[in-house]
This record gives sequence, C-alpha cells and structure tokens, in this order.
Amino acid sequence: MMEIGSFQIDLEMRNLRRDGEVVRLGSRAFDILAAVSSAAGRLVTKDELMNAVWPNTIVEENNIQVHLSALRKVLGPDRDLILTVPGRGYRLLQRKKNALLDEASSQVSLAHRLPPPKSGLLPRDAQVELIRSMLQHAHVLTLAGAGGIGKTQLAIEAARHSAAQFADPVCFIELAALTTHESVLCAIAESCGLILPGTQIDVTRVAAALAGKPRLLLLDNAEHVVGAVAQIADALVAGNERLRVLVTSREPLRIMAETVFRVDPLDVPPPDAGDEEILACSAVNLFLLRASSLQETVAAGSAELRLVGEICRRLDGIPLAIELAAARVVALGVEGVYRRLDDRMAILAGGYRTALPRHQTLRATFDWSFALLDPVTRAVFRRLAVFSGTFCFESMCAVVCDEEHTMANAIGGITELVAKSLVSVQFVGAAVKYRLSESTRAYALEQLKAEGELREIVARNARYVSRCVQARLSGDRRDSENEPASAHDLQPMLDDARVAFDWAFSADGDPRTGIELASSLADALLDAGLFEECCARAAQAVDALERQPLGTVSATSEQRVRAALDAASRAVREPLPAPAQRARNPLPKKQEKHEPHAPTAAAMAPPACFITT
Repeated sequence: MMEIGSFQIDLEMRNLRRDGEVVRLGSRAFDILAAVSSAAGRLVTKDELMNAVWPNTIVEENNIQVHLSALRKVLGPDRDLILTVPGRGYRLLQRKKNALLDEASSQVSLAHRLPPPKSGLLPRDAQVELIRSMLQHAHVLTLAGAGGIGKTQLAIEAARHSAAQFADPVCFIELAALTTHESVLCAIAESCGLILPGTQIDVTRVAAALAGKPRLLLLDNAEHVVGAVAQIADALVAGNERLRVLVTSREPLRIMAETVFRVDPLDVPPPDAGDEEILACSAVNLFLLRASSLQETVAAGSAELRLVGEICRRLDGIPLAIELAAARVVALGVEGVYRRLDDRMAILAGGYRTALPRHQTLRATFDWSFALLDPVTRAVFRRLAVFSGTFCFESMCAVVCDEEHTMANAIGGITELVAKSLVSVQFVGAAVKYRLSESTRAYALEQLKAEGELREIVARNARYVSRCVQARLSGDRRDSENEPASAHDLQPMLDDARVAFDWAFSADGDPRTGIELASSLADALLDAGLFEECCARAAQAVDALERQPLGTVSATSEQRVRAALDAASRAVREPLPAPAQRARNPLPKKQEKHEPHAPTAAAMAPPACFITT
C-alpha cells in the first residue's frame, strides 16, 4: 500500500482509497497514478508514461493530459502532488509522515538543476552582469517583463554566472504547473533536497532548514501564483542573510525584500537605418540566427535585410515573437512574413515543441496574461486597443469610463496593466504617457471585437479626438473635464483620428462616425499643411455623406466637411508659400505614411505607420 496525500494506492488490487473507501477512477488514470507513484519521486518521462499506460499502442500525446486531468480532479486538494515538468515529464511529490525536516542530501535533485544553455541564445552580457551584481545585495530579485521577452533565459544565464557565490548548486523551480501555496512550497523544499514533514508543510521550518548556507533559488514563471510566491519568498529570506531568491514573473511580487529588474526588449533599428546599423541590432541578429537554423540563406540582399529590420520593429523587439516570425520564413519568405504581420496572431505559431504551451504561439502568450486579469481590468485592456500610439490618462478615461466602469476602475485597471507588463509607461516631465506594443494592441483589438464593443469604443474615441483637435486648433488648452490638458498634444491625436477614420469607412465600420470626425481631422490636416491627404479624406467623407439618409448627419458637420474639402482643394491647387505654412505651426509631416487607402475590413489593425514613439 502506497500513500499520496490523504489517499492510499493499492497496486495489487488496482484501486485508490480514501479513509478506507474505494474512490472511483478510470483504468488509464490509475495506470498513470501507478507509474508516477512507483517511480518513488523520480521523473517519469512522457515516453515512459506512454509505454506504461499504452504499451505497444500508438496514441496521441494529448491522451496523457485527458486522463491526467481526470486523475487530478479525483485527487482534489492533493492534485498538485503530481508535478508536471514542462517538456520533460511528470513526477510525484513525496510526503513522508512523521519524518523530521532535514537535508536528505547536500546535492540538489537533478530534476531541479539549471537547464542546459539554450543553443543559439543571443548574449545579454551587460544585463547578465548587472543581475549577477544585484544578487549580491538583493534578497529577492524579480525579473519582470512582458510574456516572451526572455526573462527565463536571462535568469538562467545570470544564475549560472552567479553559481560560484553559493555553496550548493542553484535550485531551479518551474512554477508553471503549480497552482497553490502548498504546492509551491513543496516544490521548493523538494528541490533543495529536504524531506517533507507530515501532511502540512510549514514555511518556517523550510526557512530554518535553508538557513546557514549561501543558496540561490530560481523560481520561474511566478505570475499565476504571485501571491503564494510573495508570501513564501518573504518568509524564506526573513532573517536569512545568505539566501537569495531570483524570480521571473510578468509582474512584481510587491514585498519589502524585493528588488525589481525590468527586462527590456531587444534593440530594433530605426526606420531609416542602413545595413550596418540594422545588423548591429540584437533583434535582427536573433531573427537571422533562428531563420538560418532552418534554412541556409536568409536576407541575402539589402532590401530583404530592411524588411527583417521592419519585422523586428513591428514586433517591438520581443524575442518570442521574433523567433516565431523567423520560423515562418521557411514557408512564407521574409517578404511574406512582413506582409502578413497584420494577421500576426494567426501566423506567429510553431514554437519549440519543448517550450511551455503558452510560448508556442503568440496568441497563447497573450491568452495566459489575459486570463490572469479580473473582469474590470480586462475591459480596460481591450478598450485601449483604439489607441494607435501613446495616450494619456484623460484619453484612457474618455474611452474606458461609462456607467459601468468608473474612473476608479480605470485607475485600478491601468495600474494593473502596467504592473503586469501589458502597458508600458513613460514620463515626460510631470506628464505620463502610456502605450501598448503593436502585438499587444492586436490582441486587445481581437478581444474588443469578440466582446462586441468595437463600434461603441471607436465612436467614443472619435468624439474625444474631435473635441481635443478642435480645442488645440482654437488655442484652448485649459485643464478641465471637457477640454483635457492633453489636447495640445496633437500628433498622437492625429494618428488616432486617422485610425478611427479608416475604421469608420471600412466594411465593418460606421460612416456616420467618420463623417462626424472628418471635419476635425480635416482641420488638423490643414493646420499641419497636409493638403493632399486632407483633400482625399474630406472627399471620402463628402462621398459617404451624400449616401446617408437625410437628417442622419448634423447640418453643422455637413457644412464643416464641405468647407474643409473646399479649403483643401484650393490649397492643393494654390499651396501656401513656405513662410505662410510655417506660420501655421504644422506638425511633423507623415504624408508619405498616411496616404488614404481603400477601406478594408482590417482597417483597425495596427499598421506600423500608426505607431508613435
């Protein structure tokens, strides 16, 4: 008779019991339980499990997950005793009753040693050295950053370079499959070679057993159990000056002992970069390295190399996205990948088979982060998709807040999104600006469409942008709820107005929203000296206006749109002299990037030309 938590396993009778009563369990699920329990704590690989449960039979690997889920459901509170080691296999976490908490061995379990170096890994020597230096003083160091930004590999390399500072080997604990405080603590204790006491695991006794020797724990992928990790890490380092805990997470732990290291994306080339400057960028090097491992020739010419630079820039230097894009070059070519980036959630798949499931596709990476948000923060997140570049707090409130979602909800939501690395923040003097990466915005836009809110939220933003543009052009920059102080920052507003305008006249759009916005957009384009674009967009609005039923568009909007078209047409025929144009205080011109185009169903997709920096 063997025990697992509060259950007893009778291998001879092939049954599972609890308090003497037989628990109903399918035969395949029992075979899995028998295999992992018979291994006595040893890792059971997927192949070993397949051979034990389905001998001489070829079945799909997902059969393991089906029966394992059924087994874990039966085990209930003890479900986490069966540990999934991603890409490797499964093991049963041992609990020995009446055993003293002691070190079973000075050697870390082989299953918890640092993974071997990843082949083709781009060096981040400066960051690795900085992290190594920080570990000398920081008791808990969290590498925080967006999904797929390379936190795990950076942490592993930093731990490898720091190993000489510690008496015992580094303990690597993968948290992805763990869901409870107890399972996290159990995995930490077992990784350090500790025999676990009874059925209740005591963090204070684990901390006492870890005291005395310099030791480094690496806790990987903590964001879904961040509360448990925070409490455990805080307790472990309290009074233990020689213990260091290195954590990777999409958000900080928020404990006093923590130091946060924000992991930045790889550097990408500017739009006007030459070949040498493009090749000097780490994002481009990663793309070429990954692509060349799959085929011999990649980006042989200057034109192709520039496309690689543009791909990396539009993917915001995120290593996972870049690797997934590079893997598609074999089938689509560099130009094919570039042309399909507006549909990136569909094409950026096919990651390493040994990677965590959420790292095998770009959508899965965002699904994981989105699932960790509460309903209110999800609403804030998806509504931010209407912003093509930077936006301010007032802009956010204009599209997020309504009868259901208050300003307090907006503040709480944006705070959580920044903490969870889904929104980046920058300070410009006393002002704060927010931004979604292009890939994050693409995912948020999918969620906005799925929720059926796209039309309403775009219309809100269009009305807000129209007010702000008019306030800027009239010179009214007063701080108030109706005319926010950010109204003078016209370039981001102009970009957002273009996005809203293009969506309004797309197949799924709302022409009346576009017509109402057109007059303000036209005024802004005239003010910027972008006469040809103004003429084309005003003409598009007038054409749509003439197809609308009488009375559906206000007379004021109609008059302003027609006046703007007339003014733009005259300006195109007789452009103002240079001094007069300069007197208008125009914005930086983006005429070549914002040529009006035939509206498409993908008009709200986040093309690079709509991104401001």
